[in-house]
Amino acid sequence: SVDINGATVTIAGDKAKEVENTSRTDGYIDDDNKMQFAERYFTDLRLTTDTTDDFGRPANTWRFKGVEVGTFAKTADATYTADVKLGQIYSDLGMSDKDEAAPVFVDGVEASESAKVSKGNDLKVSELKFTNSPAANCNVGNGTLVEAYLDEDTNDVTIVAINTYVAEVNKVVAETNSKDAYITLSELAAENGATSGLRANDEFETTGFENDQIVLFTYANNEIQSVKAAESAEGTLTRKVSGKSINLGETKYDFSKMYSVEGGESSLGIDSEYVVYLDANGYAIYVEETEYNIADYAYLRQLQGSSSAFGSDKAALITYDGKMKTADTKDDYTSDFSNYSRNEVQIGSTNSEIVLVKETSNGEYRLKDLDTKNPQISTAVNSFQLRNGVARINLTNKGVTNASDAKQGTDYIYADSKTVFVVGTYSGASTNWTNANYRAYTGINNAPTIVDDGSVASDAINMSYYCRNNGVATIVYLSVNEDDYKVTGGNNDVIFFAFESGSKKIEDSDNEYYTYNAVVDGKIVEGVKVDASVKINNRTSNGSFSSNVVFTGADYDDGVITGLDSLSNSGTVTGINKVNNENVVLGYGNGSESTYVVADDAKIFFIDDDGTITEGAVSNIRRSDEDVVTYVLEDGQISYLFVQQYFEDNDQSSSGGRQELTSITGVSYRAPDLTLTLNGTNAGQNYKVTLKMIVAGVTTELGTYTVTGATGATSTTAVLSVGTLASIAASGGIYMVSCGGQNATFTA
Repeated sequence: SVDINGATVTIAGDKAKEVENTSRTDGYIDDDNKMQFAERYFTDLRLTTDTTDDFGRPANTWRFKGVEVGTFAKTADATYTADVKLGQIYSDLGMSDKDEAAPVFVDGVEASESAKVSKGNDLKVSELKFTNSPAANCNVGNGTLVEAYLDEDTNDVTIVAINTYVAEVNKVVAETNSKDAYITLSELAAENGATSGLRANDEFETTGFENDQIVLFTYANNEIQSVKAAESAEGTLTRKVSGKSINLGETKYDFSKMYSVEGGESSLGIDSEYVVYLDANGYAIYVEETEYNIADYAYLRQLQGSSSAFGSDKAALITYDGKMKTADTKDDYTSDFSNYSRNEVQIGSTNSEIVLVKETSNGEYRLKDLDTKNPQISTAVNSFQLRNGVARINLTNKGVTNASDAKQGTDYIYADSKTVFVVGTYSGASTNWTNANYRAYTGINNAPTIVDDGSVASDAINMSYYCRNNGVATIVYLSVNEDDYKVTGGNNDVIFFAFESGSKKIEDSDNEYYTYNAVVDGKIVEGVKVDASVKINNRTSNGSFSSNVVFTGADYDDGVITGLDSLSNSGTVTGINKVNNENVVLGYGNGSESTYVVADDAKIFFIDDDGTITEGAVSNIRRSDEDVVTYVLEDGQISYLFVQQYFEDNDQSSSGGRQELTSITGVSYRAPDLTLTLNGTNAGQNYKVTLKMIVAGVTTELGTYTVTGATGATSTTAVLSVGTLASIAASGGIYMVSCGGQNATFTA
């Protein structure tokens, strides 16, 4: 009996008991001469016991009506979480006779050398030869799950090693009608150089993860087998033993076999603050600094020192947000940065420097050089490719064979959602780079696309970058001649303003601005400040917009938007309807309907009549011929959709925001026309008028009609063709027209 919220449910009156075999179905699952439940009631269920899973573990495979349900590993006879001697396995399995040729699998790949599981054998699993793949020796060590299986009938041993790797989530895709939710990963480079074999397009079906989250994963048979969030601890680094362990405070953390350190292990500094991510067995698998602040990074344009003709020490910088800044420096750095003199140094020049800039207590700045890379990029066609949303940045043409054209260093780098791009654009002569206009972008999904224009470029892309983590850029500075390269903003670099939320003009000691509810780069943000001098369509006296509009390329100064670009691949229509969760009709009910495909990762937002923004899905879209819809297209599909919904009877369709009615007057009826006047209307705004009949307390809706606010007036008289209305006065009934919360009654 089971108690469920106070109700007793009886499952059976008798205790469970074994049932003797009385049917030919016995033996489908276990030939024990006992009738199992599944054998009795699921006669199409079959068990195969001599199979293996993707890691090489002995396993059971279940099939139902010929369709595989799943393969499940058997329970290991001995388990370890680090390297282990073969003699120890022999002892723990309780063997009395050795196995001369036990197969060994690491992440599902069989070693070329089998193991001799025998008494007293001091050879470790990691010392077995593994000359085929993935490495010369078995990748087994701290954090590796080592399982040993013994077949007691044959005395055969199978050894399986499963490594845990660390990665960063780089894409989270929600469920659609045609595909389950999934994530993709970027593996973090292990200090020992070992890799799982993870590919950039490997997908793992799951939910509950976020972009840039640090996770643990296992990998075999060219597939991600499991993903788990990594636990972490923080503290001050007090001790480190190279390749072995670190201490945060008093706590020691031994490194996993596959450990990774942001910026490389050599970057770890005593007394600095770090986060250590742990595998399931408490080994440190990833370490990153906690005090990382992108605002401390800048490109060093020029230096002047008191040792030269100048009377003070100064540095000219391009900051992380694309601003020009001159700072008084603590020291004369002209001897430390030998490439710098009185002249400005172009981005990408030999020995150009990205620096760490820290303000001292007296207001001066201290500079620290970073390991800046300045690739010499070829001028060949397609030599450089930075594409919005594509993590890999190609720095040279793969087809270049001429050594003089080949660039120095690596062929490509990666970027993620934290990478900052500072792009300076200019045109004309190559010397015009000194007058470049700079714009900053955060994240590869917001980065511009930069490709050549199809001809051989006369000026190479100039690039300087710095990576805190191996291969993943922290900050990238680019100098681009737009005569030779196309620079287009990424579609995710989108800013949408809810015009109903616009404030009155605000003035403080530093700025004059308006505030709005907005969507900035896919996230809802309240109180976004826009400088009063920025013209966004036709601003009204209270800062509202004349229509729903989206922008890109925001310039900021002290948290206030000081500049915006219009987004060409966008539009605004009235009316929307959902076909299914992949398609919508825009312009619904307005004579210009068009059907669009909604991208799988599209962002959908809804705005109410107070300017409050909420995020939703295509399934939340209602059918309306008056909701105002702003959309952004990418490759012909909707990547952003903003639906302005109005919940009163009068709906916005033009300038000035929604205007409340004050009254309905002058109602008269002469078949087939109904005449009425709406007071308090706004020019060009649509108002939905509803006609109802009320008899003996029962209301029947007879129809709805649209009235458009008259130009140059605050009242609008309309003649609506409503057909023949029967007189209902004798039965105590009335007719009523409603609009915007206002009502008026009449009799026919």
